[in-house]
Amino acid sequence: MPHRIEPVTLEVETPVRYKTWLHTTRDYHLIGVIAFSAPETRLTAEWDDLEYIRRRADEFSIIGFPEFLAGMVIDLRDLPFLLDAEAPIFPWRMMEEDCPIRVLVSSDHRAHYSSVFEPAWLGWDLDACISDIRTLLDSKIQ
Repeated sequence: MPHRIEPVTLEVETPVRYKTWLHTTRDYHLIGVIAFSAPETRLTAEWDDLEYIRRRADEFSIIGFPEFLAGMVIDLRDLPFLLDAEAPIFPWRMMEEDCPIRVLVSSDHRAHYSSVFEPAWLGWDLDACISDIRTLLDSKIQ
């Protein structure tokens, strides 16, 4: 008699979506940009939202392009809800390897996130975040 199995999914039900981009420095370091968005009607973060953000950031950090990312910008500007300090949005590999990470937030959410995340990790302009990470990566090479 065959064993009975049931199909399951690893996807989480959430309206949160993401987009990703890569920036290559002159020394061929890869900086990833991952931007999350959700409908304006999603005013509070639910477990599925946080899990989706965590999974996508982790997944992006370990994909070889052919190299792993050396730095990352996590763009939260298009999320209508606020995250707290317990939100697991930072990729474990990048934290373990002390890779530079910047969190891009909207000016409306600046005050909140200044008390949640390390202020040095916060940014309000994508180009400034990329420039900051490039400077940090260049200083590690020197």
